[in-house]
Amino acid sequence: EREVEGDLVLGDIGYGMPFRAGSFDGAISISALQWLCQADKSYHNPVKRLYKFFSTLYGCLARGARAVFQFYPETPHQVDMITQQAMKAGFTGGLVVDYPNSTRAKK
Repeated sequence: EREVEGDLVLGDIGYGMPFRAGSFDGAISISALQWLCQADKSYHNPVKRLYKFFSTLYGCLARGARAVFQFYPETPHQVDMITQQAMKAGFTGGLVVDYPNSTRAKK
């Protein structure tokens, strides 16, 4: 038997983050954002799903909190779409590209 402490939440981040305002001191996302750029279902709108994620995450972060997002874009359009929706939701910051001259290994 394995003992685990804490709570577990399972959800689709494209529907937003279901947490109270100011609940978190920070957020880290590893390899999740690029999946919001896909329209896997007929009713999925990537721009709306990205904005819903970023706006609700921004709301549940405490004042002065920071967030880090690592993602693997397939196209420059996906990079633009992600950064535009993050900024529209209130996030500021920058983008660091690993291996900028490679066509295979951007993240």
